[in-house]
Amino acid sequence: MPLSYRVHLSVFPLGSSEPPRVLAAIRTAWVCPYWVANREQNGAWLFEMCAEAGLPAGDDERAFAERISIAIWQRLGRYVKVVVDASPDESDESRRNELLQSDYLKLMRAH
Repeated sequence: MPLSYRVHLSVFPLGSSEPPRVLAAIRTAWVCPYWVANREQNGAWLFEMCAEAGLPAGDDERAFAERISIAIWQRLGRYVKVVVDASPDESDESRRNELLQSDYLKLMRAH
């Protein structure tokens, strides 16, 4: 049985029309989150979500963070900062992965 993970993901900065596109990318690449919030901060939008499910086969936390970030970047057609905080459901240890513009340039060249 695959290990279940609790995942909190945030994406910033977004335009007002982009949060639904981020959500669509996450649903397509992984699962439908059980909690989603969008809020405006200093003229940009912050997207946050929480979900609990197994990671895609063969993915560790870093590979999952990269996979979900690529899906978001491809859907938006540009870079936004993505932070993925994942922890196995039997652990309180958080494993935070923050994908920056340097990661975007490296990963998008590979795809």
